[in-house]
Amino acid sequence: MVEKKCPKIVLALGGGGARGFAHIGLLQVFQEHGIPLDGIVGTSMGALVGSTYAVKTDIYYLGRLVEYLGWEDLIDIKIHRLGLVNGDKVKALIDLLTKGKNFEDTHLNFWAVATDLDTGQAVVFKEGPLAPAIRASISIPGVFTPVELDGKTLIDGAVVAGVPVNIAKMMGGDLTISVNVGFDHTQHCVKNIFDVMSKVMDIMGNQLDSVQLPAADLVITPKLGDIGTLDFGRADECIEIGRKAAEEAIPDIENLIEGYLTGKDRVS
Repeated sequence: MVEKKCPKIVLALGGGGARGFAHIGLLQVFQEHGIPLDGIVGTSMGALVGSTYAVKTDIYYLGRLVEYLGWEDLIDIKIHRLGLVNGDKVKALIDLLTKGKNFEDTHLNFWAVATDLDTGQAVVFKEGPLAPAIRASISIPGVFTPVELDGKTLIDGAVVAGVPVNIAKMMGGDLTISVNVGFDHTQHCVKNIFDVMSKVMDIMGNQLDSVQLPAADLVITPKLGDIGTLDFGRADECIEIGRKAAEEAIPDIENLIEGYLTGKDRVS
């Protein structure tokens, strides 16, 4: 009898603004436990963190870096008819973290998800330069100016795939693990225009996630509580919460792998 090889595991990393820093802690723990990842599909902050990991930028360095980032390091206010933030500062950060590499250069399969503003369809990046694709994927509508790329006007991938489970399954892995860092919109108080835009994204994301998440073999939901989409000053908390969620999920992941090898059902 031919023994099954270890399953190909694909991560679907969701968007959530600053809450997405939890992905850093999760990937740190996965690395420490030797969880064999074959691919990552990321939306918005999931795309930024996932791409960084995929080009072998030290995930602990990333954790230290974001703990010292503030709004002033990421945001360059420049009133434009299509957005409030020009995005040059965050583009420079993306260039640094992705080392100027292409999708073809990553050490594991990596895709990024954006939204075509004209057609409303998901745009899945699989080849070419990483940086412009990631910049498109994080373009929160009304905040960041859209990205013009390949004849398309692109905005945040979370508009169509908050946690890109269905796209991750297209990568052809054996097991799909999703990480949901979305915000419970019922707990989100509106105080300003940024809160309004953020809450709209939360509502859309929660609706989408309710459809996509059940397709994953395992869903990890870090308990991020009241940390908001724009709370970049709480990166250290997000990372630690991501680590805790990952540690708690390790037994389930080990069961998933064992179940795959023995033909048992997935973790529910």
